[in-house]
Amino acid sequence: MSTLYVYPKQAPSFSVVLEKDEIVLGRAVDADVRLPDAYISSRHARIKRTSRGWTVEDAGSKNGTMINGLRVVEPVLLVPGDEISIGAVRICFDRPWTEAVEITDSPRLSVRVSTALPSRDIVSRSTDAGLRPLGPEKRPPGDDRLLVVMNEVSRALLIHKPLQELLEYIMNLISSHLPMDRGALFLMEDDDPDTLVPRAVRVSNPHLQKSRMQISRGLVEMAASRKLSVLTSDAAEDPRFADRQSIIDMGLHSAMCVPLETEKETLGVVCAERVSSREPFTEEDLRLLTLLANLAAVKIENARMVEDVQARERLERELRLAAEIQRGLLPKDFPVCRDFEISAESIPSLHVGGDYFDFISLADGRLGLTIADVAGKGVSASLLMASLRAALQSEARPGVAPGELAHKLSEFIFRSSAPNVFITFFYGELNPADGGFRYVNAGHNPPLHLAASGVTRPLEGTGMALGMLAGLEYGEGRVTLGSGDVLILYTDGITESRNAAGEEFGVEGVIKSVRGSAGKCAEDILADIFTALREFSGGGDPEDDRTLVIIKKPKPAAG
Repeated sequence: MSTLYVYPKQAPSFSVVLEKDEIVLGRAVDADVRLPDAYISSRHARIKRTSRGWTVEDAGSKNGTMINGLRVVEPVLLVPGDEISIGAVRICFDRPWTEAVEITDSPRLSVRVSTALPSRDIVSRSTDAGLRPLGPEKRPPGDDRLLVVMNEVSRALLIHKPLQELLEYIMNLISSHLPMDRGALFLMEDDDPDTLVPRAVRVSNPHLQKSRMQISRGLVEMAASRKLSVLTSDAAEDPRFADRQSIIDMGLHSAMCVPLETEKETLGVVCAERVSSREPFTEEDLRLLTLLANLAAVKIENARMVEDVQARERLERELRLAAEIQRGLLPKDFPVCRDFEISAESIPSLHVGGDYFDFISLADGRLGLTIADVAGKGVSASLLMASLRAALQSEARPGVAPGELAHKLSEFIFRSSAPNVFITFFYGELNPADGGFRYVNAGHNPPLHLAASGVTRPLEGTGMALGMLAGLEYGEGRVTLGSGDVLILYTDGITESRNAAGEEFGVEGVIKSVRGSAGKCAEDILADIFTALREFSGGGDPEDDRTLVIIKKPKPAAG
């Protein structure tokens, strides 16, 4: 679950977990994230959940909203690490703010360093010999300190903490037991293991608070790629740094970099520097940092596993909630309509989706029927479809033509949803007296009118999907359902289902199935289409929602 890290100028920092689909930031007492700053409007900005991720948009504030130094003029998709500025408040998305840290390019030649040892060797030697509870006369010098520190850190890391809190805690432990001017913990990106991102930084020397921390790329790669614990006793004189005048100017005298390594993988690195002190790090310091990093790596791996489990559980809860919402939207019974048979079914993918169908009995005896598909899945899609259903039930009435109805619904969706959210929508009104059917198709898959004569007519689009743009207008289409005719409304989960060879079921698969069931009732026609679809796709779980609505006017009984 995504998090906002909020850093007010005159107040303590805090974090906000994004649980709602829309978060209002502002000075108002009822704002979701209240920011008491004179330069912030009552409702300054909004952060919204969309099908592509979280977006930030300005809410008409007086002084504007900035993201990464640029003014927000339209909704912007957020990525971890983005920095939002509202008044004097800094807000970081999904990653806490860290002091300026960069990994600098240095020569990557194999040249002299003070110490470079495989971290596994350090851990193994310490475990197999040095840190056993031997008598004082048998322990190497410095092991008493190691024993005390490792025991203390092991106990401190027993309690589970959320990942980011754990990273900050680890750096606190390291800096308290290993005096340094500054240090940084880097983790590899999940989707880009070649990229190391600073996740926790400590600057103990107040004179360095405003200076950029520069870490040699060669040093980092020795730790991350070659899994070496590396120590430079005097980096200012190390030939690897000879071309880094900025580092020499800083007077960097000692640096260490060790891998955060588990049995399975390297998660990142920990770096430490002594800049102002003339006393360099020692091999004992390197050993201690390696052992601390090894303990930390195991704990980080466990924290990630716990968060993965929690994320799956949250997703399951969200899907169950969304499924309940979705089931509540769909009609419990099919309407009885003179001379017509009606059947429908919706099978969601991953427990819930964005498909919707419904029937509306109009006061003049006509029957309204609709099918729609919202872009997206989960609770947000279900809630948007619930809003559409409420608006449809309110607006659909005698005297409101289908095209006018679609225009009103599109305006509603455009105003109340993110800019990348839209709904494909088909709505028609059936007159049972004469079989007349007038409709509007807002970007939905064309329903199929299969006449008893064998002619097939798709009910093509009469306008764009709902909510795509403001001020959309819609045309109307008309068709007459005669004796023996069948009308099939469907979503793309039907026609785009694929078999093992990658072929789509397609409109042809629907038509073929209906033609083979021409003499059957609407309920059996629907069942035959789903059977044919399962046989075609091999019976696997659907990748998208599958929704069908069948309307048939049976031929009069013979005799």
